Amino acid sequence: MRRMLAAAACAAAALIVPSAADAAIPQVFTKTATPINCTVQANGQRHCGSGTAQITSWDGVPLDVAVAFPAGGDGPFPVIGIFHGWGGTKLSLTGTDVQRALGRGYAVFTMTDRGWGNSCGRVMSLADARCRDNKGYIRLMHNAYEVRDAQYALGQLADDGVIEPQRIGATGGSYGGGISLALGALRNRIQLPNGSLMPWTSPLGEPMAIAATIPEFTWSDLATALNPNGSSLDYVAQAPYSGGGHRVGIQKQSWNNSLYLGGLALGYYAPIGTDPSADIVGWKALTDTGGPYDANPAAAGMVDELTKNHSGYYIDDSIPPAPALLANGWNDDLFPVDESLRYYNKVRAKHPSAPISMFHLDFGHSPRAASGSTADRAALAAVENAWLDYYVKGVGEAPRGGVDILTSKCPVTGAGTRYHADTWAQLAPGELRVEGATAQTVVAPGTAPSNAFTSGDVCTTTSSADNASAATYKTAPATKAYTLAGSPTVIAKLDVKGANDMVAARLYDVDGATQRLIARGVVRPLGVGAGPTEQVFQLHPQAWNVLPGHVLKLELLAQDSQYLRTPIGQQSVGVSDLQLRLPLVDAPGTDLGGLTVGAPAAKYVPAGYTLAREYATQTDGTVGGSVPATLSLTLGAPATFGAFTPGVEREYTASTIATVTSSAGDAALTTSEPGHLTNGAFSLPQPLRVELGKAAWTGPTANEAVAVTFKQSIGRTDALRTGAYSKTLTFTLSTTNP
Repeated sequence: MRRMLAAAACAAAALIVPSAADAAIPQVFTKTATPINCTVQANGQRHCGSGTAQITSWDGVPLDVAVAFPAGGDGPFPVIGIFHGWGGTKLSLTGTDVQRALGRGYAVFTMTDRGWGNSCGRVMSLADARCRDNKGYIRLMHNAYEVRDAQYALGQLADDGVIEPQRIGATGGSYGGGISLALGALRNRIQLPNGSLMPWTSPLGEPMAIAATIPEFTWSDLATALNPNGSSLDYVAQAPYSGGGHRVGIQKQSWNNSLYLGGLALGYYAPIGTDPSADIVGWKALTDTGGPYDANPAAAGMVDELTKNHSGYYIDDSIPPAPALLANGWNDDLFPVDESLRYYNKVRAKHPSAPISMFHLDFGHSPRAASGSTADRAALAAVENAWLDYYVKGVGEAPRGGVDILTSKCPVTGAGTRYHADTWAQLAPGELRVEGATAQTVVAPGTAPSNAFTSGDVCTTTSSADNASAATYKTAPATKAYTLAGSPTVIAKLDVKGANDMVAARLYDVDGATQRLIARGVVRPLGVGAGPTEQVFQLHPQAWNVLPGHVLKLELLAQDSQYLRTPIGQQSVGVSDLQLRLPLVDAPGTDLGGLTVGAPAAKYVPAGYTLAREYATQTDGTVGGSVPATLSLTLGAPATFGAFTPGVEREYTASTIATVTSSAGDAALTTSEPGHLTNGAFSLPQPLRVELGKAAWTGPTANEAVAVTFKQSIGRTDALRTGAYSKTLTFTLSTTNP
């Protein structure tokens, strides 16, 4: 995560002198068969498991873990779980991230995820039978495995009494952000391998819960992140992978290749086809084909597995998630900003009062994303510190929340311009629109772009010459600067001939003879074979200052290799009636000199989607009407007595249901002589009567006289609620026989 630690804090920590109290935690994981020893550092901190230190997880897989405690006291401490990225191992206890948390009074827990390093990584899995026998391979951040590993270990620390079981924070970047997001979505629950959820308790039964999370440059929907299909829209409440009828998308070729090869070299993959919940080798081979996937059950199974068990967005949201501060990078082609937006909109729709905030900047996965300038990372760190202090430690003022952004910039080492809004929708009050009514064609296979943009950063330039095989649209130049902030949106009629077709999109900032790629995206179009069909998709969000004289140019292409794998059988796609919508921080009506900022147009909401909370029009008011006074009685099936026994004195009972309907609200139901039902000022005109109908009598003497008395059992103060009220009426029958 490479976050900042103030030099003053480091110096102060170094001056702390160890005391007897500092050594009061000699071991951790003391309830296990392999406790881990702790050593006191020169600055008074206690470090446990600095080298290889394994515990056994809940299913027998060995996990390499480490724990550190701040100087002074023996706990219990609030704790931060800090998790590593893809191909990594547990964090060094002397590293910047761990020291930052220790310096603020938190304990730190870190572990090597299963399938990596000394938690059954490639080398260890070849030699240690525990890895093979217990299937300790990489499960791609499965809720019931990697995520549960962390929960299990934290529970053991709670049983040791060294951490507070419900003051737990979680953070990490990339793969570590994935576990952080999932922990927060589960909050106080664990997922079992069969998919069911259970309360999260420690091994000794202590209730556990995540108090807050700060995931960085990570995913919320792994299927979208690895094989996008265009289903994500930043202004809808729910944007699942298959939303609106979208199908399996297009492989991010360069990223899938590099991630897969990294795992092959360092990690432990399940043999192909042996475990449908962790078939990384099989999924890679499947998407390497380039499709088509529509009739392939393996493709449907892959999407189902990745969304159900490996993506925080799909975790059951019947309870609010832990307070979450989400941070993604504008130019991160692996996990772009829309990975945060999808989760943010879902939480805001289902749990509008749940604390959730976003802070986006130019950082994340190299090479396209910068590592984050010193100034930008310091700004993020300050917000993260305040978030954890308030929600985990319970100190400081409540964070202001909302959305903060820092713009991309050139050079990337500079400080971005900061903007704040209460919601994502309010971040961009203005809009610039480009109309393209004239029909164009995205020619297949077409000409590859002059620069693949799989290297360099947002400042990298290429020739601004138009690609003749692309459909191209441009803004007019402006004489004043303006700022793009959000997701460029494309609405167009697409004439799609092939089921496996795609349309790749690029947005450039053109400066004369050169241009910079500032946003990209892809869609698997709908309406195959239906002729020109109107649809919508978005490019990944960006925050970018457009300088005077510059032009924004949209290219729609049939290929964007090596970033995207070109689909098998790609055909040309017709484009007509296109509208490009560019969200701006500039206010509507602003004269840019040659361009005027407009108000955002009404959102295009395709079938199957609903507007996000911030975009829906809401008006406060009252609704009323008159309802006639009603007090009515409806009886159920007639009461039926059993067979009478002549000559035997006994009670015979029978019952029926009386339904009373009242529009008078909650009131007391009473009866008055001779049996009128009364509710407040309303009274049922007819007295309540019970009659005995004719019935065949079988006894020594036919048609024998029978003496009958009745009792009605409606009490005088029985409660009545608005709507249907049911009361059992019980009658007593007595007979006299010579």
